[in-house]
Amino acid sequence: MYAMQEVSEARLADGRTVAIRPIDRSDLELERRFVTGLSRRSRYLRLLSGRCLLPGELERWTDIDRTREIALIAVTGDGDEEQQVGVARCARDDHAPEAWDFGIVVADAWQGIGLGGALLTRLIERAEDSGIAALSSVALPENAGMLALARRLGFKVRREPGDATLMRVERRLGAAFEPPVAPSRSAAPMAAAALQPARPRAVGRSVA
Repeated sequence: MYAMQEVSEARLADGRTVAIRPIDRSDLELERRFVTGLSRRSRYLRLLSGRCLLPGELERWTDIDRTREIALIAVTGDGDEEQQVGVARCARDDHAPEAWDFGIVVADAWQGIGLGGALLTRLIERAEDSGIAALSSVALPENAGMLALARRLGFKVRREPGDATLMRVERRLGAAFEPPVAPSRSAAPMAAAALQPARPRAVGRSVA
């Protein structure tokens, strides 16, 4: 269970507010509704493929090992009305322990109003507090929203070595950065980002 001091509030460009907090094993049904509510395109950008959920994935995404993973969700409402509208996550990669894999996903109806920036900013803060040296991820080249957000928050963006179909985004932590300004309502919606290492061994791990 998370502590109340781990909960923060973010005000978005359209005036709505969300609570950003650590995910908990009790959030399984919230996560299920969130994932199944994503559009086909958002799910594709998130999983880097059109595949369906694998058995046990929802349980792994909610019942995390906090020594190896950080997972933050954005929620609205209270009690039975609570709704998950976004998630940001980073996880230790044993093959590159200094650079943790990260990703974000935003519900389709909540894209383009600064939620992705708020989630990624909080994730960077938590990662720095935890002593993580770097965050790294891959995204599809057509995921323009994710790549623009990454650049805005100081990530370097380049082609993934050995795979021209993917883009690598990476940032060393510890350097000062300015939180992103929430875009206007007319801004192009930010596409969902994927936590999906390019290595085939990790195909089953992603970020929702």
